[in-house]
Amino acid sequence: MGSRVELFKGIDKDALRDFLERGGAVKKRVDAGEYIFREQEIPEGLYVLLKGAVEVEKITFSGNRQVVNRFTKSGVVFGEVYVFLNGRPYDFGCVAREESEILFIPKAVFDIEKGDVAQQLVENMLAILSNKALFLNQKMLIHSAGSIRKKIAMHLLQKNPSGGEMHLMNREELAQYLAVPRPSLSRELMKMQREGYIQLEGRTLSFDPETLEEILF
Repeated sequence: MGSRVELFKGIDKDALRDFLERGGAVKKRVDAGEYIFREQEIPEGLYVLLKGAVEVEKITFSGNRQVVNRFTKSGVVFGEVYVFLNGRPYDFGCVAREESEILFIPKAVFDIEKGDVAQQLVENMLAILSNKALFLNQKMLIHSAGSIRKKIAMHLLQKNPSGGEMHLMNREELAQYLAVPRPSLSRELMKMQREGYIQLEGRTLSFDPETLEEILF
């Protein structure tokens, strides 16, 4: 398990297992539709997805459900931000979308006075939080870019600053990430290809960064 989970990077598997067991970490199986945590609950720890899929959701005052995020990759950490906010309740709920297996890790585990394993866990958590902050900052820049064309250009330059060939995520995922309608995204990609800003074949895309920057400036 440790080799697949960024949170456990650099920690001996046996030492990790013993430390987590002593710290109260628990593996749980959750059924599809079962809540892992609900909005306004007080966080007691964080979670690692071992298998399955979970969604973070927000229920509006009118009763509509908004999916804030979806996690399907084994080893992803979720619910971690609220653990370190001194008792702030969750603003969102998290529900399993299929039968899943998760690992619950209590907040008390992240106490550097508990030894080398705890110290490494804290360092790994700082790296995870930093990467998520970078991701959110990049996404904010994209969403404030304006037009669909500018959002596409910003995204491509963030992912591949030196240009050249890259692998594009599928259209549905890219449309969700850029917060644009999928048909509009496809049309704009085709326009950008016709105008020479990008070269697109299937999901393989290439571009010249100087040419693409003309869109932004």
